Amino acid sequence: MFEYLARFLIAALLAWILPETAQTQDQRDDNRILLVAAVANAMILDRPYQDALVSASDGTKYVQCRRMPNRAMHCESAGTLMQPSLARVLTQERIARLIALGWHLDPSFGNYVRTFPPDTSSVEVARSMVEVLEEAYGAELADASIESDWIRSDPCPPRAGPGQTRAGMITDSPKLAKTAIHACSLPPKLPVPARSGDDLFAIYGLRVIGELQRLQVNYGRSIYIMLDPGLGYVQCAAQSDPSKIYCEAQSADSWEGLRNVLTAERVTRLHAAGFSEPGRSPNYWKVYEDQLPDVIAHEVLGVLHDVYGYDGSTRLRFKTEKSED
Repeated sequence: MFEYLARFLIAALLAWILPETAQTQDQRDDNRILLVAAVANAMILDRPYQDALVSASDGTKYVQCRRMPNRAMHCESAGTLMQPSLARVLTQERIARLIALGWHLDPSFGNYVRTFPPDTSSVEVARSMVEVLEEAYGAELADASIESDWIRSDPCPPRAGPGQTRAGMITDSPKLAKTAIHACSLPPKLPVPARSGDDLFAIYGLRVIGELQRLQVNYGRSIYIMLDPGLGYVQCAAQSDPSKIYCEAQSADSWEGLRNVLTAERVTRLHAAGFSEPGRSPNYWKVYEDQLPDVIAHEVLGVLHDVYGYDGSTRLRFKTEKSED
């Protein structure tokens, strides 16, 4: 195994280095050799339930590749969404260069990505990493830090959070745990404050419409969606008739803390929206019949804004019978 690995690395290094003119073994060459070796090692070494990571970084500029369960190498380079200061580096010309090199923008974290098939050589992956670092970010490979690591396999691994030197990079470093992001994408930026239910609909409308459609498709089942901003919720459930959706708006009978929120004026707004007094349940309630999901979504988001004062300054939590996000 070790003899095979040695032959593999030597062949890979020669394939890259020999075509170049002879030059002294400076730090750039050392880092290039180290990077090929790190990528090759990541491709060969199997650790149960772990994915290999290889990175080349210079300050805030980085390129990182992760070996996926199917053995493909999924690579990312730093973007301006997580690191706004990189806007000075990633000019339009350099972004065009990134695209020409086969990379594209992934809106999840604003990084640029490229995936190499499982049969790609370590030399090709490492060469692409160097091209991006030097040609797109203007970094010097000689100054770069080359690292490899293994991380628990996870569809959404932890990443360095905003404010960190390499924000957006996959890492499980204990030093960064407090600010790490554990998600598949960044939450949408919220307008603060939302001036109306229309503003909330612009942010969350599609998600709420989709959840209401899910209720209609699965009518007759005990399923629901709750929209919880943290101070007064609206929840809707499927009915035995697909044309009907039953919704509730939280009352002070359900939670004492709402007594100062649900003023007479705000309760009047609930009634104007068609919600009946508690009695059928501890909450205000309404049955929507033959209403399109987009109409219902617009109204319930309006209730959150106009009745409970939700202005979008905190993330709206979606709770269902199975999960919460």
